[in-house]
Amino acid sequence: MGNQSARRIARAAAVLAVPAGAAWCAETGPSPRAGSPGQLLFALVIVATAIAVWWVREQRLAAQRGSVHGLHKLSEGVIAAGTPAEIAEKLAEMLPAIIGANHVRLYLHHRRSKSLEAVPTADDPELMAIPLDAPPEGMAYAVIRCFQTRELLHIADARRNPLVSAGWTPEQIRSALFVPLTAQSEILGVLEVGHDRRTGYFKPDEQAAIQHLANQVAASLKLQDQQKVREQLLRGEKLAATGQLISGIASQLREPLETIARLSAASESSAPLVDQNLKQIAAESRRASEIVARLVSFARPEDSGAKFVDLHAVAHGLMQFRESEWKTWGLRVQNRLPPEVATVLGVEGHLEQVLLDLFIHAEQSAARSTTKSLMVASSRLGGRIVLEIAYAADHPDSATHAASGLDVARGLIQGHGGEIRFRVQSGSAAFEVDLPFAPGTPETHTVAIAPRKSARTLTVMLVESDPAAQRQLLAMLAARGHRVIPVAAEFSADMALRLRFDAVIWAVRPGGWKWSEFHERLRGSVPAFVLVSDGYDADFAHSLADSGGYLLARPVQVDELDRLLEKVGAPAALRT
Repeated sequence: MGNQSARRIARAAAVLAVPAGAAWCAETGPSPRAGSPGQLLFALVIVATAIAVWWVREQRLAAQRGSVHGLHKLSEGVIAAGTPAEIAEKLAEMLPAIIGANHVRLYLHHRRSKSLEAVPTADDPELMAIPLDAPPEGMAYAVIRCFQTRELLHIADARRNPLVSAGWTPEQIRSALFVPLTAQSEILGVLEVGHDRRTGYFKPDEQAAIQHLANQVAASLKLQDQQKVREQLLRGEKLAATGQLISGIASQLREPLETIARLSAASESSAPLVDQNLKQIAAESRRASEIVARLVSFARPEDSGAKFVDLHAVAHGLMQFRESEWKTWGLRVQNRLPPEVATVLGVEGHLEQVLLDLFIHAEQSAARSTTKSLMVASSRLGGRIVLEIAYAADHPDSATHAASGLDVARGLIQGHGGEIRFRVQSGSAAFEVDLPFAPGTPETHTVAIAPRKSARTLTVMLVESDPAAQRQLLAMLAARGHRVIPVAAEFSADMALRLRFDAVIWAVRPGGWKWSEFHERLRGSVPAFVLVSDGYDADFAHSLADSGGYLLARPVQVDELDRLLEKVGAPAALRT
């Protein structure tokens, strides 16, 4: 036994010795001789009593510590659960062992049926619904009463409680605690905890702990409902975008296919024109094939290593791709791109996707204008290339609104160390794509120049309020072939729910948003979280690693960033 335990025993013995000795002396008269058997027995009784008291107290404290630890672990599991069924399973599995109950049931409110429905579990698979307007007698009535009053309800003995005794049967539980599930002033259901034999079971501290757990359950259920709404909205947006894409494909393929059919019919009736028609058929077939190949290429995963890319060549290819559509709409297009090569460092597929999005925005606005004009030009300003897409816009407000929906395109260009600017003038508007000029040649485009590359291409959300530091991180990540989308801190949570990110890099700044709230809320949705701070603390880095996070110190070192990206890009089982 340690010194601390010995001191506890000594203190307990001293406390007990005085009243016990006084009582013994009162009964026996004068104190016995030193060393007599009576005095020795008296001392042994005192020590044994002290040890027993200490042991009981330690057992009680250990049980309390175990219950608190178990409730904390259960609360974490509840918050991390993805469905009400998972929450019910965790409650049924862990809560009885924590508080000694043997009955746990979760009821959720269903507005359509106007009832409280029990969530089935493996141990309690029975489906049960309690109507709110006509609850039966017994424990079911107590569930409805708790839901309606929104107050904790304790049934110490179901046989003698007038609220439930009328409908109680021996098969039901003897004591029960009914706790409302409330989140943001909204009642979501009831948590029922009980014991089938013991009465008067739940003490005040246990009631308070279960109420706290019920609040955690309600918060988790509320987050799940919000997540379902966001997923439904996102699914609707994807379906709408898919419909527009299919409509565009059909529109672009209709013309070459109709031409092929017309020429084939003409060839049957006019032999001299067969050769010419066959050539046109072949040309239209190649055009249709090019449309399909380009659309498929946007959906196919690609090698995203940083390369030397001729921005002018990319723009020329897209203008040829959209030429037939522009002719159909009657657009007057001016190609003022200089013949020189405009070399930038980036991912060709990403640059092509951005320019195509800008061309489509521009052509739709120009087609609705009276002049129907569109112009493409570029210029070299110092160490940067500026590609301009100017177009007619009779309604500047609508053009500005359309341009505001290019967040992904802006993020991709920022990931290449550039920016997209939008300006509106009288009767016209223009996009300016500003990218750093790269001292290289497009002939080297097959060689990725990134110094190191992660195991796979990552989609990264970057939260950095300092513009200079943001540009530095953007350049470093883009040079390694990763897709980077800078996001303001206040929009980070919403963006993480709308798009899938492999990692979030969050730079801590004085007075900035609390990164911990984002991390706690969405750590189950984002596989890796990287915190950038002014210094490196080993203990803090270790605690962050326990929740799947990493710590990166400023100024960011290339070797350290490469090492971290390798970890993030590796399979989850191999991350250390």
